[in-house]
Amino acid sequence: MTDSQPIMSDSQFKAIGVRAWPPRFEELPRYERKKIQTRERIYRTALKLFGERGLAATTVDQITETADVAKGTFFNYFHSKEQVFGYFIELQLAKVREAQEAVRKGKSVHPVLRRAFQRLGGEIGGSPNLARALIAAVLGNEIARETVATGMDKGRQLLAQILSVGQASGEVRGDRRIATMSLAFQQAVFGALVVWAINPQVKLANLLNATFEDYWKCIEARKDGSK
Repeated sequence: MTDSQPIMSDSQFKAIGVRAWPPRFEELPRYERKKIQTRERIYRTALKLFGERGLAATTVDQITETADVAKGTFFNYFHSKEQVFGYFIELQLAKVREAQEAVRKGKSVHPVLRRAFQRLGGEIGGSPNLARALIAAVLGNEIARETVATGMDKGRQLLAQILSVGQASGEVRGDRRIATMSLAFQQAVFGALVVWAINPQVKLANLLNATFEDYWKCIEARKDGSK
């Protein structure tokens, strides 16, 4: 990755608290670009090691050595290795915020939600080992679990706003509770990842697309007006 290549979308800048939003990556001051790149490199390195060794067996020293940064630099961005999951959640929430903004601007709910679904599931980069490590970490580490649980709660609030627009436009059925449909969206994403982590012979993108379409059939407004 070069300095001229944006590593995050505008919404991701806002999600992680970068001051100059909505300017694009290349428009930010050099020191802010360097901070974003450093945090991203540490994050990606940590995920890679989690996938290879698991959360428990991965140390901060291993992360900093592999990412080629000082240990103090790591702690400038993360208080612990578990806090890497906080950044993971921030990136995931940024994708849902982008979907929310697209719907607010008049985009159809179906393609917007489908893209968000694929992007959320695709954050693991097509690595079944990483999917297994993330699932194990969330289930086996209290800090990681609480971080993800809090992020999922925020995500459901954003999804609820998208689905509410869908109900108002007649795309999403009105006889289902929005909270239930928001939760079902997250269950579908995580369910697809678990299935794929167990049996990765199927291409993840194809599984995510098929799973979303099944989800959509359950929430799509009936054309004949029936429930």
